[in-house]
Amino acid sequence: MCSKSAMDLEEDEEMNCCEYLREDGEVRHVLQCFCECNDLDSLADDCIKCCCEGQRLQGPALREKLRRVCWSCAERFRMPWPGGAVEVPWPGAWAALLVLWALRRLLELSTWLPWVAGWLLLGFGHLLLIHLMCLALPMRSEYLVAWVFFSIMGLYGDYSREVWPNQALGPRVASHLLLLEVVVTFGASVALKPKKDEELSAGSFPCRICGRSIHGRDHHCVWINQCVGTHNHRSFLLFLLGLTLLSWSYARMLLMEFARRARLEGLGTIWQKQRVPPPLEGAVYAAAGGIFTMVLLLAQVVSISTGLTNQRRGLIRSRNWIQNWILWIRN
Repeated sequence: MCSKSAMDLEEDEEMNCCEYLREDGEVRHVLQCFCECNDLDSLADDCIKCCCEGQRLQGPALREKLRRVCWSCAERFRMPWPGGAVEVPWPGAWAALLVLWALRRLLELSTWLPWVAGWLLLGFGHLLLIHLMCLALPMRSEYLVAWVFFSIMGLYGDYSREVWPNQALGPRVASHLLLLEVVVTFGASVALKPKKDEELSAGSFPCRICGRSIHGRDHHCVWINQCVGTHNHRSFLLFLLGLTLLSWSYARMLLMEFARRARLEGLGTIWQKQRVPPPLEGAVYAAAGGIFTMVLLLAQVVSISTGLTNQRRGLIRSRNWIQNWILWIRN
C-alpha cells in the first residue's frame, strides 16, 4: 500500500473515509499506522547501541525522540470518517480503559501467589513508568487522569454487584455520599484552571510541563494532568482524603463479602477453582489504590503542616502547624 501526497489528489477528489493528511503533506491510510515509524526505529537503534556497544544515550536527544514517538502514536490513532479519517479524541483515556480492563481480567486467572505479585508489579510498574515519562520529557497526557476515573467506576461496579444487594440502608447511603464527594472534588481538581492575571503576581512559579506560571504552585500532578496551586489545592486535598477512605471502605466491604461466601461455600471449594473470585479481586485492587493515595495524602499533610506549601506561595512559614493550616485555608 503506497502513500501519496496532497498534490496527487485532483481538485474535485476527496479523501476516502480511511485516509488522512499528515503534517508533511502526504496522504496516508489508517492501515499504514505501523509503516515508516522512523522515530521509533531511531529510538530502538539507540537502545540497541546502548545495550550492545555501551554507547551512552544523550538526555535531551532521548527525551525529544520519546516525545516524537508519543506524538506520532497519538497522530496515527485515527478512526474512519466521511471525508477523511479523524483523530480519536482523548487517545490516552481509551488506552487507559483498555489496559485497566485487561489487567483486572488477568488478576482473575490464577490464585498462584507469584502470579498476583507479578500482576501488582506489572500494573503499578507501568503506571510509575508513565508517571516518570510525563515529568521527564515533559509532556501532558490524559492517561493517568482516565485511569483514576475508570478505577473509581470499576470499584463502584464491584461494589454494586457484590455488596449492595446485602447492604443495609445506612452504610449504603454513606458509601454513595463518599463516592459523590470523591467525584466532585476530583472533577474540581481537574477542571479548575489558574487565573491568567495571577501569572505575574508574587508567589507564582513557572511549570515546564504546563508551560506557564502557576500561583502558589505546590507541584505538577500527572494524575490530574495539571499543577496543584491556589486554584485547586483545597479540592485536591479533599479528593485525596475521600479517595483514600473510599478505597479502604470498598476493600473492607468486598473482603467481608468474600469471607461471607467462604463461610457459605467453603474456602476449599472456592480455592479449588484456581481463580480469584470477583470480591477478592476487587478488594486487592482497592487496597493497593488505598495505599498509594494514603502516601500522597500524608505527603500533602506534612507539607502543609510544616509550612512548605505556604512558603511556596510567598507566605510566612510558621513553626506552629495549626497556624500553618489556618494560613493555608485562608489563602
